[in-house]
Amino acid sequence: MARRWLIRSCAVAVLMTIAAAALAGTPLDEAIRLQSDGRNREAQTALRALLPELRDAKNRTDLARALTSLTEASLALGDYESAIKEAQEAFDVHQQTGLRSESAWDLNAIGLANFYAGRYDNAIASYERARAIDRSVGDGDGETVRLNNIGNVHFMRGRYSDALHLYEEASKVADTRTSERSRERLQKMTTSNLAALYQRLGADERALDLYSKIRTGGKMTASEEAQLLINQGALFHRLGDPVKAMAAYREAQSLLARDQHRDGEIGAWRNIGIVYAIDLHDYPKALEAFDAALTLAESSSNRRGTVQARLYEGETLRRMGRLTDAERRLRSALAAAEDVGLVEEQWKARYSLGRVLEAGGRRDEARQTYEKAIAAIESVRAEVRTVALRSEFLADKRDVYDALIAMRLSDPSLSPADLFTLLERSRARTWQDRMTPDAPRPALGDVQARVPAGTLLLEYWTREPVSAVLWISSSSAGIAKHAAIENAVRALSETVPRAGDGWRASSIEAGAALLSGLPDLRGITRLLIVPDGALDFVPFETLTVPGSRELVVERFEVSYLPSAALLLHRAPQSAGSWKWPWERALIALGNPPVGSGEGSFEPLSYADDEVRGIAGSLRGRSELHLGADAQKAVLRQDLRNVPVLHFSTHAVADTRDSERSRILLAPPAAGEPADYLYLAEIYDLKLAGVQLVTLSACDTERGKVIRGEGVEGFSRALLAAGASSAVTTMWEVGDRSSAEFMKQFYFFLARGDSTASALRRAKLEFLRSPQAWAEPRHWAGYVLHGDGAERLPRVVPWAAIVAIPLFAAAAASLVVARRAKAADRRPVQ
Repeated sequence: MARRWLIRSCAVAVLMTIAAAALAGTPLDEAIRLQSDGRNREAQTALRALLPELRDAKNRTDLARALTSLTEASLALGDYESAIKEAQEAFDVHQQTGLRSESAWDLNAIGLANFYAGRYDNAIASYERARAIDRSVGDGDGETVRLNNIGNVHFMRGRYSDALHLYEEASKVADTRTSERSRERLQKMTTSNLAALYQRLGADERALDLYSKIRTGGKMTASEEAQLLINQGALFHRLGDPVKAMAAYREAQSLLARDQHRDGEIGAWRNIGIVYAIDLHDYPKALEAFDAALTLAESSSNRRGTVQARLYEGETLRRMGRLTDAERRLRSALAAAEDVGLVEEQWKARYSLGRVLEAGGRRDEARQTYEKAIAAIESVRAEVRTVALRSEFLADKRDVYDALIAMRLSDPSLSPADLFTLLERSRARTWQDRMTPDAPRPALGDVQARVPAGTLLLEYWTREPVSAVLWISSSSAGIAKHAAIENAVRALSETVPRAGDGWRASSIEAGAALLSGLPDLRGITRLLIVPDGALDFVPFETLTVPGSRELVVERFEVSYLPSAALLLHRAPQSAGSWKWPWERALIALGNPPVGSGEGSFEPLSYADDEVRGIAGSLRGRSELHLGADAQKAVLRQDLRNVPVLHFSTHAVADTRDSERSRILLAPPAAGEPADYLYLAEIYDLKLAGVQLVTLSACDTERGKVIRGEGVEGFSRALLAAGASSAVTTMWEVGDRSSAEFMKQFYFFLARGDSTASALRRAKLEFLRSPQAWAEPRHWAGYVLHGDGAERLPRVVPWAAIVAIPLFAAAAASLVVARRAKAADRRPVQ
């Protein structure tokens, strides 16, 4: 678990402490030096002994120094009530002596004590008072600290958008209005808070990038270095390296114990216990670590630390099978979390408690507990108002949804409508938000009304050792449960992109695993697939239909949806629309310069031929941008209602950071480095009315996989930007075979086939070819995302347009001729 920087020390007080340590003459100086050396218990005793004399002497300067140092010692020791009293007295002294800037730090200490004690409203009130003083005296150092600390309260309450706003504001103040002496330290603290926020939201790569900007040492204290080590350890743990995580936590714990920093040490012990429990399965040592954290938390009245220690103790006891003890600990943690207002701990406690209840056979209670955990998650997610921050929010919470789904699947009374609701809540939520912000979750009936006759929608759910598929037709729906599918799916995914016939056995096995239990498929011509987990990389067209020797592609058109909700977000396309021949039917970009040297791409020898062949197939005006003309500026024009947008180029799918996935384009000017269209930029394109976007490049359906979201690839971005459908690739495709495949695909499109039908017929042409292109590696990687039922508009032929005035002239001539003939017949008067 990552920690936020809880910024405590006043810069002026630190300087006073250093000066006092240098003099080291009076008992007060010696006591202050004890505190600065981390010997807080001794310092607290010595300073309290000196206070009566200092109060009587009316030496306000020495009294303020003593109270400030004593407050720091009490905070470190977890003696929060004493810290509040001492800081309040220091505040009064500083106000009396006119040292308003120092009095803001006394309020900051009161805020910290309340924060540690779980009194968040009181903490914010103290921080806000301190910030008002900072602004009045122009203290940028203090304002940076206050913004961070207020952000930390929002972070703890699950108000992540508010926390992000405050951290970003703190970063600006730290860069522009802090003193030279403190700037580096405050910048590091703010950056670490931002990194911790991204960790909480599952954006580990962003957190790593931020941590890479921070270096331990320098102007950081021992406890600050320890906090950074804890944050980095949490990241190592999430990325699957428990050894590095444990080393970081151990080093942090040692530093914090030496510094007598109780809150920090509680966090270190808690994280040590998590590694023992989750990664090393050493439950006795995990309990020892959590007990150490609990003892420290209870001795210092640290309510948050107490909640978390009990929570993780309860989860460890559950893993040990000690259900009664686990339930007692978890209920205690939940009650305390509700009392303090710790939303993250509430859903975690309910999730663990639900598993305890389910293991004990108390299914109704377990179901209610899971549902409450999900409700808590949904309430927190609603507070994350920025779509970009939501992208990975459900990644570490999908287990809660899966636990409820798995339990409900064993319930004979589970209806397709109930399962549909559960599935749609657990997947592609951020993508749905991009499509239609704040739209209500779809119901089964709403989607079923959009499923045409002859179409079957298959929505999958995978979680070993069981999986399930919810099938939906225009008139009925049902549930099919499957045994473990992981091995069959993995084998197919690995063999299909390779040469040879090794994929056939996997096709039969995977087909039996994924397509069994479906209704009678007679009369079904089209499948809409909503994949899940490992199924994101399975080309269903290569599955063998159970009970036959046919592949899916030989019987069905296939298209893929990120979520069944897509059918509601897209209005049905009109099949009979027309375009004039001078209107654009195609915009194509292809064969940009590939550069030379490191980082360059292989030349695309057939890209020009591919694009020109496509343009020759389609009627209407084609706008081609090839070579140096294939620039990003083309995409900044109005693309709406252009039926087809085609790319024939290279692409890079970044599986670590989706925002780095990109499509190669030509530079804006000769001699400049290559340009790219990044995934994040695609979301901002205006593609309403664009019926098809084709990315004829390698791996364009790859990308970062996020649990609860799926693959953050190009197809999802294109659909969110307004395109009706997108054709992308699951693996590397050959330059020549790609060019030939695209010609076949667009040939059938031009003949009036729907997008799904044209793609299927192109695949069948390859499958039935006597050449090596019959192998699935050459055709199965092309996948269609979107409904796929739309057809390209028909184009009025030029011949018809030319014929109109000729016909009009002929008609006019005929009329004139008839009038003349009629005139000749009139009698002469």
